[in-house]
Amino acid sequence: MHVRTTGALGAVAVSGTLAALGLAGAGPASAGAAAAHQARPVTAYVASLDGGTITPINTATGTAGRAIKDRRAPSALVITPNGKAAYVADTGLEEGDGHTVTPVSTVTNKAGRPITVGQDPFALAVTPNGKTVYAANSGSGTVTPIRTATNRAGPPIRVGTDPSVIAVTPNGKTAYVLCESDSLAGSVVPVTVATNTAGTPIALGSRSLPAAIVITPDSNRAYVADLLSSTVIPISTGTGTAGKPINVGADPDAIAITPNGKTVYVASDGTGTVTPIQVATNRPGKPIRVGQDPQAIAITPNGKTVYVTNYTSGTVTPIQVASNRPGRAIKVGRDPVHIAITPNGRTVYVTNTGTVTPIRVATNKPGKAIKIGGTVLSIAIPP
Repeated sequence: MHVRTTGALGAVAVSGTLAALGLAGAGPASAGAAAAHQARPVTAYVASLDGGTITPINTATGTAGRAIKDRRAPSALVITPNGKAAYVADTGLEEGDGHTVTPVSTVTNKAGRPITVGQDPFALAVTPNGKTVYAANSGSGTVTPIRTATNRAGPPIRVGTDPSVIAVTPNGKTAYVLCESDSLAGSVVPVTVATNTAGTPIALGSRSLPAAIVITPDSNRAYVADLLSSTVIPISTGTGTAGKPINVGADPDAIAITPNGKTVYVASDGTGTVTPIQVATNRPGKPIRVGQDPQAIAITPNGKTVYVTNYTSGTVTPIQVASNRPGRAIKVGRDPVHIAITPNGRTVYVTNTGTVTPIRVATNKPGKAIKIGGTVLSIAIPP
């Protein structure tokens, strides 16, 4: 069972959420800011297909607020690094129906004027400085840059067939776009952020279907999970070349990296396993058995625990990074897919069918399910 995940996971699957939101590599100089973030109430935002809504969740009380009405069918969700705005991709209820991205003020919880982009915007990414949001338009074969200062779209950037995942390097210089192909020869297209121009596509092989990407905190390397070959392909961002594929379990569809950049974790839908890969050697470790149909991965900010959603099992598996051993499966709602962790690392939020389940990291025990309604497609938490 492979559930095609949205670009919100790009944050989980694109440099482990923290780098994508500009938080990777935070050192002593940012300790005061980190403390301020932890003291401030945090709101999680959940996008639901049915009814086209964005629902805020107060993470302090575990309660859902009034749903924010979206124009169409939200498919992806990102939040700017300063936490002041969310951007929602609207794909529409039918093929070819959606072509907008809606900005939402996290201060007022009100939606702004929709921004016209390409056809079927399926994934979103934001630069670490928060100045640009990129929408990958799977129906148009383009990427649209949006200036957050004005909420105006720039000229579309032609990238290739069916761009479905996008990630920005932690240094903010390059956006990498995963493109599929009618001939099943997928590629990764680099887009230079300074000029918004596409570079030479990086070929992944004659039979490849890229599903997820993660970028190391130093921005020197990207790792792409390929569904067809059941491998992870390392890419040198400096030379734009693909390295030797790394064998993992069947149908890898989610990927994340520890905050220290030492280990990549890959979830394989077909085998119910997670494979750790040592970045220093590009060698895979022993597969870790999780639940059925793992779909998404998130890693705590301290880098100690990996959490994996298991779609068919209705569970979440915690994995201790120090030992790469799985803990007892945590029972959540039906069909869990997406996952996000609060900036203070205390709570994991998991999307199920119609609900969101909070999990306390200290005990790995689930809390009371938060009713959302509809088919939950994405979740994001301000940094």
